[in-house]
Amino acid sequence: MSGFFQSEIVRESIKEMEELQQQIMEDTFKAPMMSKEEKKDHVELMRTFLEKQKNLYFRLSLSDDSEALEMKQRIQDAAEFLGFEGNNVNELFSEMEETLDRLDKIADM
Repeated sequence: MSGFFQSEIVRESIKEMEELQQQIMEDTFKAPMMSKEEKKDHVELMRTFLEKQKNLYFRLSLSDDSEALEMKQRIQDAAEFLGFEGNNVNELFSEMEETLDRLDKIADM
């Protein structure tokens, strides 16, 4: 394992992201039966997850570690697969934030 991924901060961040992702997945199946407040909480959970993703990507961008650079490239490849320029992952993050804003408005209805 590389120095980047041996960092306690990075490992804790990834662990938190995994836990959030698990909770989001579990709650997603319950979404049709959620109350308005539960839906808003779910959107907030997704926002928290997105912020953690953005922070990790930022850390990856600052690193010169080979495994960090490889992960950054995989993220860029995934963004490109989704129709975004591979080097503009921030555009993808912005689109995700806009989607969460729309979901938040829908939850208010």
